[in-house]
This record gives sequence, C-alpha cells and structure tokens, in this order.
Amino acid sequence: MPTVEFSFDEFIELIGMKLEPGELQENISMLGVDLETIDSERIVMEIFPNRPDLLSVEGFARAMRGLLGIKKGIVERRVINSDIKLFIDPTVNEVRPFISAAVIRNVSLDESTLKSLMNLQEKLHITHGRNRKRVAIGVHDLENIDAPFTYKAVKPDEIEFVPLDMDKKMNLMEILEKHPKGIQYKWILKDYEMYPIILDRNNEVLSFPPIINAELTRVTERTRDLFIEVTGTSEIAVNQALNIIVTSITERNGEIYSVNLMNLS
Repeated sequence: MPTVEFSFDEFIELIGMKLEPGELQENISMLGVDLETIDSERIVMEIFPNRPDLLSVEGFARAMRGLLGIKKGIVERRVINSDIKLFIDPTVNEVRPFISAAVIRNVSLDESTLKSLMNLQEKLHITHGRNRKRVAIGVHDLENIDAPFTYKAVKPDEIEFVPLDMDKKMNLMEILEKHPKGIQYKWILKDYEMYPIILDRNNEVLSFPPIINAELTRVTERTRDLFIEVTGTSEIAVNQALNIIVTSITERNGEIYSVNLMNLS
C-alpha cells in the first residue's frame, strides 16, 4: 500500500474546522486507512488500493469533511463546455489506445500546491497506473500550446522534441536510451514498433506517454491554465485518474473545461 504524508496545518485548512491531532486520530482511521503518525506537523498514512481518491491531501480532506458532517453528499463539479478538441488517430490502438483530457483555467499555484500535485501524480502512477503501464498522467501549462491536439503513434526516430529536464532535442528512441525517465520506463514500450505522442496544432510535442512531457509545457508557480491528459490501456482506469486529478486541483481553485475527444478514421 502506498504511504502518504500530509501537512497537518494544510489538512486542517482544507477541511475548514479547527481540530487537534487527538481529535482527528479516531476519525481518520474510520476512513479505512492505516494511520501511522499524526501530530501537529504531519499526518502519515497507508492508503488502500481501492481508494486512490485519498492519495492527495485535497481528496482526503474532502472525504473527512463528509465524515465530520461539514459538507455532506456528493460534491458536484461544474464542467464548462468548450470547443477544445483532441483528435485520436487509430495508430495508437495497438500500443496505448485510451486517452481522456480536461482543461483547468484560473488556477493559483504555489510551492505547496505544486508539490501536492506532483506527489498525487506519482502516487497514482505507481498504484492505480501500475507503474505507468495501465495509466500515465500528463499535466501541462496551456500557455505555450494551441488546440486542437492530436494523439497518435509514430516511429521512434520520426519526431524530436526537448523532453522535461533536458536542454536539447531528442527523438523518441534517444529518450528511451538516454533520459532517466526513458531508461526507467522503456520496458512499457519494448514490444512496439511505434510510440504514442501528443501534439498541438503547430506539431509541437506536449508529451511522449507514458515516458515524459516536453519542457515546453513545464508547470510552474506562474501557470494559470492547465491541460491535463491521461493515457492508458484501460478506459475505466484512465477516466478515474482524470477525475481524481481534476477534482483534487479544483478543491482549491480553478474552473473545469471539457475537452472533446474526436476519433479519426
């Protein structure tokens, strides 16, 4: 089971009720998690695999608000219709067939929320995503890219881009052989002759899933609009991961916009 560590003060702020660690201890265990440590600085727990929504401090706070009666019932999220399109080319059917996406506008990110987002992404990759094989998540700054987007498969030497944490262009095979994330996750693509990528309208690469995003779309504290994509081999798992990421981010702020998935023949 994955272990998570949350800031006690951040958790209290999100649930909206002033409580002491001792008051929370019994209630936390009632959510079906294995509580390891709770004090005035941190909460450390093991989360069971059937509750990936509890892997973020935002999701855990949402569940606790319901348990404490602060906010009961299903939390409704307004999704604003948009004309943003993501085209799905049939070339991905053999390698990584499923994708889902959303846009979140008017977010406000700081060091803490960025860390929370990246931690959630990585915990979902390891657990729900089966080390990125079943599900991989990409979170992108929307400012430097333009819709519509295209999800397709290409040959390993067909396209070059600057991957995250690099300063020069590499083709997909070079990324698998030289980039730390490529080396770590190349096993997922070892049986395929073509690899999935996501492009914008100008053929700029956003992502080489499930390996690495482009440096072009790096998310920082200055980011205000996010494009989130989730790819994988299970449609249900892909949609669940997107829902968890989007609702966790918008526990704090932001407006959710739809992305229209369009299958190309």
